[in-house]
Amino acid sequence: MREAVELMQARRRPCVLVCEERKITGIFTERDVLNRLTSKTIDYTVPIDSVMTPDPKTLRLDERVADAIRMMTVQGYRHIPLVDESGLVAGLLSARDVLVYIAEHYPAEVLNLPPRLHQALRQVSGG
Repeated sequence: MREAVELMQARRRPCVLVCEERKITGIFTERDVLNRLTSKTIDYTVPIDSVMTPDPKTLRLDERVADAIRMMTVQGYRHIPLVDESGLVAGLLSARDVLVYIAEHYPAEVLNLPPRLHQALRQVSGG
């Protein structure tokens, strides 16, 4: 686990993918550190597979952004591993990546959204 935490810190990343021969076996995130390692003293020598999230859900490279948004919204993921057609790791998609994509492709729509999506004005205000 020490190696995973050091890698996250060095690269300033919120998670690492755990792979065997480019096949994803798990994901270790900041959330795992906070939720699973709650003792006052953390044993950094434990194997990563004892603290990671095993067999994380993935998306293929040909799946839609809407599929990623659905996974993130419904299942509470902030990072989704991407795999190619052979099931080998191809990357990592973050919630931030999705937001940047939407903002770049739909700038007027994003800029004109209310601060809260379901917000509705009850009366006209202003000039």
